[in-house]
Amino acid sequence: MKSKKLLTLIIIFSVVLVIIVVFTSVFTVRQALPVYHNFEGGQMASVEGAPTENDVLQFARGKSVFFLDKQTVIDQLNQAFPQWHAIGIVINFPNIVEVHFVQRVAVVKLNVSGADVYLDSMGYVVDAPTDGSVPMDITSAIAAPSSARVNEKGKKFQFQDEVNNYRLGCVLETIMALWQCNTEIEDIPAVLGKSDVFTFDAEGSMTITTRAGAKIYVMSPDVDLTEKMIKAFSVYCDDSYDLQKNGAEITVWPDGKVTTPQQ
Repeated sequence: MKSKKLLTLIIIFSVVLVIIVVFTSVFTVRQALPVYHNFEGGQMASVEGAPTENDVLQFARGKSVFFLDKQTVIDQLNQAFPQWHAIGIVINFPNIVEVHFVQRVAVVKLNVSGADVYLDSMGYVVDAPTDGSVPMDITSAIAAPSSARVNEKGKKFQFQDEVNNYRLGCVLETIMALWQCNTEIEDIPAVLGKSDVFTFDAEGSMTITTRAGAKIYVMSPDVDLTEKMIKAFSVYCDDSYDLQKNGAEITVWPDGKVTTPQQ
C-alpha cells in the first residue's frame, strides 16, 4: 500500500517537474523584435545606431515572458540608448519580446549651472544635435539659480527645486500643444522664436513672447494647459485675427477662455 502511494507521489512529482521544465524552456525569452518609429509615430526601417535585437536580448534573454519586468527592461534600454525612447514592450508568445522605440529629437536646450542641456519633448536628456539644427533655448523660463537633481542621458531631467520642474513641464507641454496644431517640431522656433520665448511671474502665470513680437498671457497654466494652448494657438495662427505682429496680445484665462484686445 505504502509502495503504491510512494509510486504515485513519484509519478506526480515527475509530471510536475516535466511541466516546469517544458514551461520554462518554451516561455523563456529567446528572440527580440525591435520596432522603430519616428517622432510622428510612423514606422521606420532599421536605423544606424538604433538598438538591435541583441541589444534588447542583453536585458531580456532567459527571462520568463510571464514574469518579465517590462519597466525595468525599458529603463535599462533608455539608459543604454539615450537617443531612443523605449515606449512599450509587447509579448509575442511563446518567447518573443517586441520592443517599440521612438527616435528622440532634441527639442529644447537650457543652461544649467553654466552648461547647456538638451531635452526631447518628454524632458529626457539627449545628445546635442549633429545635423546643425539649433533647438529653442528655454533658459528664460528657468528661475535662477538652478541646479539639476537628474541630468543623465536617457533619463528624465529634473531640477533640484519644484518651481523649475513646474516651469519646465509647462514649457514642454506648450510646445507639444503647438505640435498638435499641425506645426512640425523643426518649425516651432520659426513660430515661437529661438530664445527668450517663455517667462513666468511670481504667481506662476506664463507669458509667451512669439517671434513676431505678440504676447500670449496664460493664467493658471497648471490646469488643462494643453487644451488652453491649443485654443490660444488656434487663435494666434488664424489670419483673420491679425495677431502675428509686435504688440498683439492674447490672454488665456483660468477657465480656459481665450480673449484678444478686439474681444
